[in-house]
Amino acid sequence: MYISIQQNFIAFILVIVSLLIAEGIAHIDFTNGNFLFHPIGAAILSYLLFGFKVFPGVAIANTLIGYFLWDNWFGNGITGFYGHVIIGSLAPVVAILIMKLFHLSEFFKDGKLNFRHILFLVILTGLVNSLLKFFLFMGVLKANPDPVVFLSTYLVGNILGGIVFIYMAVKILPILIKK
Repeated sequence: MYISIQQNFIAFILVIVSLLIAEGIAHIDFTNGNFLFHPIGAAILSYLLFGFKVFPGVAIANTLIGYFLWDNWFGNGITGFYGHVIIGSLAPVVAILIMKLFHLSEFFKDGKLNFRHILFLVILTGLVNSLLKFFLFMGVLKANPDPVVFLSTYLVGNILGGIVFIYMAVKILPILIKK
């Protein structure tokens, strides 16, 4: 398996753009998730298109935005790095591997997206991402978040943001590529 710089760059751009959109439409707070968190969809789409070899592109994009735009993850430093870079970049990988383990990973069928499997992937990724961040943040953050609010906002935001990003990318990117 080789690491493609071009594919990593495309994944990087997808995630950076989605993070900038997320920053522009909502305040990001560790105790309450963003109700439309597009970056999870960008990471999922990157892994589906190019495979796991684009992990560096996804992780670098998450790192740059978290460190520079979100002021070192809102002062949470290494915890923010683990939560949003490591967990945020690996949650789609874990979800894809789980789906492959149970033979639910037919994401493309006859050259088209199998949206039912992708929808399940987005839901599973949202669940993995939300639970891992919850367990990481509960013992470390200065302000302990309410578990119900934390899990519901992160889960809903990951699922809605993932679906919206992937749907929009599937509809818009072919139009842009043709031009």
